[in-house]
Amino acid sequence: MFAGYSFGRAAGYEAGTRAGEIDAPAEPSAIQGIVLVALGGIALIGGKLLDAGGAVRIPTPARLDDLAGRAESVAVAKAEEAAREDARAPAKESL
Repeated sequence: MFAGYSFGRAAGYEAGTRAGEIDAPAEPSAIQGIVLVALGGIALIGGKLLDAGGAVRIPTPARLDDLAGRAESVAVAKAEEAAREDARAPAKESL
């Protein structure tokens, strides 16, 4: 408790408590209100632009299985194509 009191005195606590040195808060400028309205409008427009026109579609387990099956078939096709290209390429011999 005494350390806090001593620190307050050292930091100018008594000088800060004098009413003449404490100013009233300044009135906010008109720019603050304009910026607030502009940011709100931008957020609203951004939200409308990001809205795809429909509700969010949550995939069902059946849909997830279908999507996983398609991804798997594409991966297998790419792997088979890469294997065919490797088989067609002449073997490189190391020196």
